[in-house]
Amino acid sequence: MRTAGHGRSRPVLSRGFGVTLALSMGAGPLMLYALTATAPLLTADLGISRAQLGSLTTAAFLAAALFSPLVGRCADLFSGRAVLVVLFTGAGLALLGAAAAPSYGWLVAATVLCGAAQALSNPVTNQLIAANLPQGRRGRLMGVKQSGVQMSQFGAGLVLPSVALVWGWRGAAGVAAIAATAGLVLVRRSIPAGSPRPVAGPTRRLADLPAAVWWLTAYALATGAALQATNVYLPLYGFERLDMSVRAAGFTAAVAGGVGLIARIAWGRAADRVRRPRVPLIALALASALAACSILAAEQLHAPALVWAGATLFGASGIAANVVIMLALMRATPLHVVGTASGILAVGLYVGFAVGPLCFGLVVDATGSYLAAWLAVIGTNALAAALALLRRAKRSPAPQDRPGGLTPRRPPHPESARNGPAC
Repeated sequence: MRTAGHGRSRPVLSRGFGVTLALSMGAGPLMLYALTATAPLLTADLGISRAQLGSLTTAAFLAAALFSPLVGRCADLFSGRAVLVVLFTGAGLALLGAAAAPSYGWLVAATVLCGAAQALSNPVTNQLIAANLPQGRRGRLMGVKQSGVQMSQFGAGLVLPSVALVWGWRGAAGVAAIAATAGLVLVRRSIPAGSPRPVAGPTRRLADLPAAVWWLTAYALATGAALQATNVYLPLYGFERLDMSVRAAGFTAAVAGGVGLIARIAWGRAADRVRRPRVPLIALALASALAACSILAAEQLHAPALVWAGATLFGASGIAANVVIMLALMRATPLHVVGTASGILAVGLYVGFAVGPLCFGLVVDATGSYLAAWLAVIGTNALAAALALLRRAKRSPAPQDRPGGLTPRRPPHPESARNGPAC
């Protein structure tokens, strides 16, 4: 398929283009999902606490937050192929480093490398989609590439606990590194050697970015904290409080990831047709809060079935929110700074990812109970819904005339816009 934009035709995209983007999203956090899925064996082997387990995720996402502004700009300046090679190489080295880590300290070092690689994922994939597809045709591919994270989570939860029972959690981490190797092979075959470059625009200060970038960053921070706290501790919660086996506890992550995979693709297609994405963002945050209520009630009511219902709803809502956030960002942002804006939003997202699991673990260790921690997750999701609701209430009657609105003014025809479709 040949598409038009930027005043010129775009190259025909390989059939593996979407697969490579999805794998690039999943390779970064794969190490974290591998450690989470094998958490009972990992904690016993290294003798680490729940808070220390959560701090691994914190270290990875703090590194991602620190690197995101820099790599976001790199995605605007360098070819997508070169950036993806760096991403897959870093992800593979992080997994191999975790497999060889002799102590908790070395494991933290590997997670920092994992975070640095993961920081590349959203900026480069967003830039590749914005440069190769016009607005209105991005939603499906955005959903596919964002679902790569859930493919990683589903695969880790489904396969790695069984691998770990045979070869240990280190062997499971080593097996997971195969995914990064596959990504390196796919990059050369499916990503254009010279990605379409956006027409040069004026250098922008951060304050000059659309207003939508900033409120979406705040929303991403809140939902990111709740999302990663649930992702990290759901298997351990099932193992400790609901008497699940290692395989069954790990499968809760697989259920959430599998449902989230489908939900991200579905929400991507739906959100591309929605004029104002704030309404689905509000609904997704509230549904994620309800999922946490169900997970908490599983222990309180001694009803293990509720944890499966909660995991399913969590996958369909909290995990799916990122695709709507990214589409909203791309609508509001000029093409030549999509990578930069994605890097800024990623700071909020990764700070949330870092803070959520650490605080959750500290609360559980301090109280000896998961009650207060799950209540905090519920409250954080409610806060995200309030952020989107308040922002919607402050909109002017003519959002299309506001440079920071989520529904930018469209040119009469893509060919008539010098810089291509509005982003």
